[in-house]
Amino acid sequence: MDEESDRILEQLAQFHSGDRSEAIREALKMHKTMEGMLDELEELHADELKRQKERSEREFREGSVVTLEEMKRRQRS
Repeated sequence: MDEESDRILEQLAQFHSGDRSEAIREALKMHKTMEGMLDELEELHADELKRQKERSEREFREGSVVTLEEMKRRQRS
């Protein structure tokens, strides 16, 4: 485990009486819950998300928007 992950795990374990295994189990359950919520939100708003994606792609093709790199280049000029 890398140092940052170990540090984070140690911090989480403090909420579980120092039990790193319990902290990992809780983090995995939370991850599953969050993923489920995101899936539900995406499903609920699928039509709007599709419209936004299509609009963005159209505007990019038409040249009415530019990439972040292009914006940065223009600012430097």
